[in-house]
Amino acid sequence: MASPTFPKNISQSFGHLFSSNLFLFFTCAGIWGSTWIVIKYQLIGPDPVVSVLYRFVISTTLMFLFTYFMQQRLRYPIRYHWVFLFQGTCNFSINYIFTYWAEQHAPSALVATTFTLLVAYNIIGMKVFYKKKIQPMVYLGAFLGIIGVIFIFSNELSHFKNRSSNIMGLAFGLIATFFASSGNILAYKNHLNKVPVSAATFWGMFYGTLVTLFLALVQNREFTFHFPPTYWLSLLYLSIFGTVIAFGAYFTLVGRIGAERAGYTSILSPVIAVILSMLLENLQLTSYLVIGLLFCLFGNFITLRSKNNPSSSS
Repeated sequence: MASPTFPKNISQSFGHLFSSNLFLFFTCAGIWGSTWIVIKYQLIGPDPVVSVLYRFVISTTLMFLFTYFMQQRLRYPIRYHWVFLFQGTCNFSINYIFTYWAEQHAPSALVATTFTLLVAYNIIGMKVFYKKKIQPMVYLGAFLGIIGVIFIFSNELSHFKNRSSNIMGLAFGLIATFFASSGNILAYKNHLNKVPVSAATFWGMFYGTLVTLFLALVQNREFTFHFPPTYWLSLLYLSIFGTVIAFGAYFTLVGRIGAERAGYTSILSPVIAVILSMLLENLQLTSYLVIGLLFCLFGNFITLRSKNNPSSSS
């Protein structure tokens, strides 16, 4: 039985919507900038491994439905599935488990700061695995962004004490960032294999969900469902916006401009998190915050304006 199709005008709307790299970039940065706050509501629920599992059961189901209705091919050779498996394990399982653990042990500002290293990880990964010659301006943009985030979170970093909890949170954040970058590098392999973004994302989420389920069972995590409405609302937001929409936009961006430039969303996301915190949590505007924002925005401009980037899709 043939799968149903979207009306032509709706399909065209999706095409126009995702035609702009800037739109994709700010979609990723905006959504992920908000998730630092939203993840905190997940910590009132079950064990983080179980919360990650719930999140990706929902996300995988939605991604399958989207892929099905868009009539994307889902059958691929076994060698493709090895890429899907490892990408899914990195992007949609281990990365998030360590992120949730990190937010249990350290302030979200510290966790967000560790993810600014995603840019450096991506640059190294693209150079090592794909022999990409990275333009000096891309390095400069990433460097300015990292300096900016250090300014933004300088107050939190200056009060960082040698406590085991904070050190554990920082370590978990660095591990999460490494796995996120590894998944990004593998996502570029899917682009080279000409696998549509929606299909690659579905298979990655599918395998990532299976890996998380395996980890939950092996570790005897308790599966419970009686939690406040805030937990379930935050879970839906993270599943739909923070995962399906944001990753779909992000992996499209990776295919177009390369992981080292797309990874710059990890610089802008903490900036957006600061802005939201000012609006929702009464964060005080300081000179360090203003200087950091300017550094991040200027670095963002330099990175996106780099000409003839070798990682751009042909």
